[in-house]
Amino acid sequence: MKRALGFTLIELILTIVVVGLVALAASNTLQLGFQSYNDSIDRQDNQMQAKFLIEKLSRELRHAVPNSVEVTSNNQCISFVPIESSAFYLSFPLINQKTIDVVVLSELSLNTNNLRLIINPSTQDDLLQEENHRYVTVDTIAVSGGVSTVTFSSNNNPAFISNSVSERAFFYHPHPIEYCIVGDGVFRSNTQLINQVHNGHFSFENASIQRNSIMKLVLAFKSDLGEMTQYQHDVQVINVP
Repeated sequence: MKRALGFTLIELILTIVVVGLVALAASNTLQLGFQSYNDSIDRQDNQMQAKFLIEKLSRELRHAVPNSVEVTSNNQCISFVPIESSAFYLSFPLINQKTIDVVVLSELSLNTNNLRLIINPSTQDDLLQEENHRYVTVDTIAVSGGVSTVTFSSNNNPAFISNSVSERAFFYHPHPIEYCIVGDGVFRSNTQLINQVHNGHFSFENASIQRNSIMKLVLAFKSDLGEMTQYQHDVQVINVP
């Protein structure tokens, strides 16, 4: 009598156990692979966010009116006044003089609505506070032969109390830009730019004889898995009064 072909119960049980062990090992390997992939995606996302913020802030700071940068709110915010256009003035205005001749370093037409002009500012308040008597409000700009004659009827007389070594003047509108670290994000004038920020701070060092002003930014990101990544970046503010 021939023996029937097939598997015994013990063979089936052993096969199931072996297949289960192999499947368990494979699933663990896949899980580790997925976890490593997710970790790398989180790190890359943090790097991209930090790079985006640093690039945007750096570009705007390089076009800020000199000495208009201010760190506030326990180093959680930094604000500055952007330049509409810079110019070289041909002669320093005298007291009671209501015009100034300048060579504007831009081909774009300036919006004279609440446009201000300042020479050699010392602080952000010089650009914003009328009682500091440091700026004039522009009335008209007439261009002839590459020279712009700026007229103003300001009560801040004398507004220009200090000459500029580089003979520079700056046009601007009194609307500071502010970057703030709030909660888990960084906001630019109430618009959120990045998230997943655990903590951070701004600091600012004024210019010296040897170097330009420097803005320091420190940001720490926290991933979904609790991993901390910290970035530190220095930006030179190259404009000079």
